[in-house]
Amino acid sequence: MPALRVGDEAVRAKTGKAWHEWFEILSKVSTRDTSHQDIVRLLNTSYGLDDWWSQMVANAFEHHMGKPEQYQRPRGYEISVAKTFPVTVGVLYDSWFSEQSRSRWLKGFVVQVTASIRNRSITAQWENGESRLSVDFHSKAVDESEVVVQHVGLKSPEEAGTTQLFWISALERLNEQFKKEASNRKSQSCGDDDKKL
Repeated sequence: MPALRVGDEAVRAKTGKAWHEWFEILSKVSTRDTSHQDIVRLLNTSYGLDDWWSQMVANAFEHHMGKPEQYQRPRGYEISVAKTFPVTVGVLYDSWFSEQSRSRWLKGFVVQVTASIRNRSITAQWENGESRLSVDFHSKAVDESEVVVQHVGLKSPEEAGTTQLFWISALERLNEQFKKEASNRKSQSCGDDDKKL
């Protein structure tokens, strides 16, 4: 078995199961052709793991199964990260498309939008243009939507792994921003109601 980043005790404490238990579960519910993102989504939705641990367990399982080097594609390396948010797809899209909105949760990074379809997709150059973003938006319910971020043109598996964790953290910052905005709106609404009384 390849070396794992986190020991059995730590993974059990955080996820409720040891590595071999996760490997046994995933061996039963997936095949060698199951995509990395599908495994992550399964762990997130069916087993309640957060985004970071879903990625960690999926990575370890694919390593365990001896799959071809993760992230590698014919033209380099790429990663994909998905997350669901408690907002409409229009609000989610605007948080990416608007440079002012984007800078609130993606501070210090240059994203140059090169093409877009409103509420559906954005393509962009990342930082110095050596890698690119392909961002898709999906409406899942009235006030729930999903973003899928593909970051392509990365130079190494190490850069890909670091980039994947970066996007997991960045999307969590965006989620916290949405929660804070919702809380502020609720507080303001309560204040307005008190004034009427």
